[in-house]
Amino acid sequence: MIFMASPKGCLTSSTSWSSNHVYMYVDDFEANILHPGFDDLAYHVQHPVGAYRLVKRLSQTDPGVLTHARLLTGVVNGDSVIKTTELPTEEDLRMSALALIRLQDIYHLDMRSLTQGQLVMLARQSDGTVVKQKRITREEPAFSLDAEDTVYIGDIAYNEEEYLNAVLWYLVTLDLLRGREQVDITDDPANDSGLGRVDVLIKLGDTLTKLRQHQRALPFYRDALRMGPENQVTKSKVMEAERQAALQGNVTVKMAKLLKGSIPYQEDYENLCYHSVLRNQPPSSRLSCTHDRTRPQLYLSPARREVLHEKNPEIALYHDVISDEEAAMVRALAFEELERSPVVSKHGKVFHSNVRVSETGWLHDNTTDVISKLSRRVGYITGLNTEYPSAESFQVVNYGLGGLYVPHVDYFEETQLVKHVNRPGKRILTFLLYLSEVELGGATVFPQINLIVPAVKNGALMFRDMKRSGDFEPLSMHAGCPVLIGSKWIANKWILDRGNEFKRPCGLTPEE
Repeated sequence: MIFMASPKGCLTSSTSWSSNHVYMYVDDFEANILHPGFDDLAYHVQHPVGAYRLVKRLSQTDPGVLTHARLLTGVVNGDSVIKTTELPTEEDLRMSALALIRLQDIYHLDMRSLTQGQLVMLARQSDGTVVKQKRITREEPAFSLDAEDTVYIGDIAYNEEEYLNAVLWYLVTLDLLRGREQVDITDDPANDSGLGRVDVLIKLGDTLTKLRQHQRALPFYRDALRMGPENQVTKSKVMEAERQAALQGNVTVKMAKLLKGSIPYQEDYENLCYHSVLRNQPPSSRLSCTHDRTRPQLYLSPARREVLHEKNPEIALYHDVISDEEAAMVRALAFEELERSPVVSKHGKVFHSNVRVSETGWLHDNTTDVISKLSRRVGYITGLNTEYPSAESFQVVNYGLGGLYVPHVDYFEETQLVKHVNRPGKRILTFLLYLSEVELGGATVFPQINLIVPAVKNGALMFRDMKRSGDFEPLSMHAGCPVLIGSKWIANKWILDRGNEFKRPCGLTPEE
């Protein structure tokens, strides 16, 4: 059974250039740069297909055409917060393509609808048939992907060894090319851009061969040989596919998604992310809500606490912890500090990886009065010391198009702490503030306990990284689901064991 926290509140008894910004707008565009279909730029940026199209257009735009590009990240005291930035690059376009691959894969989006700018989730019934389960966006196409887009995305998937996803993108490319040929009424298998069916047929055959699907690859190779000019390379591919198919005989090789060993609980994590968007409603019967007045500072303004998991690990969602104005201030302060988020290996090596797609900035408690006040508030709610060296600074993270973090734990092992001298203790508790509304996606999920927590704006998710015995809590493993529509901002406050020895629950405290 999957448990899901309520996104509506608690009653008593929420890289790369293209992936990590809330709103973007470009000044001094010539009229022909954004048209057609770029009337509502904010909607384009938050929609995965629209964002990809915008990044593609900007990455291929002559910089001399534009005076400058600027990003709008929020509003503070009625004033827009502006940051000048460079135009997106080819690498940004590649990351945008990876985001579309990731979103289609995890949320089971209908490929044909996706090329038309529509987000339609699919579901497989008990008899194996696939049906359209839920339409997420409006029915009329707002913008679309053409064959050049889909084959490029397929190539990116192939280069990343995501062969099953590459097959899907190449197949929809063939579909688009057939439609184009019918409109053009031409017998030429190539089109004006130089992309033809023969090219895609060969790509499909090569990809299926990588999946050991030689029987399935043969028809594509044969069609390419029949439609294209005499080509010895294609002939060789046909002969090799025939040979491999004969060797396989009647043995059926299942064409399944290859799971990455580096992602723990990958199937459970992706299933929870899928259901977080598909269901988008909680089974509230398992939740309990209270007004927390356990400390004097909370007497007049109690914390609204929603218990999601009672123990092992203890997980709670607090509502209305931060105001809209405070959240905007945190986003604005962190924006100038944002850099691509790193990950830390078990041996303490810091590096960048596609398992974490976001940007990170750090805010110390003494940055402003707003930040210091927010840190104290976290202390009132948790009952723990949140001042350095008993806690870390706020880590502000922005997840944009397809932004995610695969299943991971927040605590560091001893071998990792050696490399992180700026952390004077072990993480015992995570306090995660949601700083923005996320239209779709971006849930926090716990794959080992089947728990989904939507990104509740101005709320805060609290869970323990350490057991009362002092051992780390492996069941605290969690993940950030890919952002499907919109942008997700969070701020993490990690509380450490140092200075909290007599405040945190210990092994002598009886279990509840």
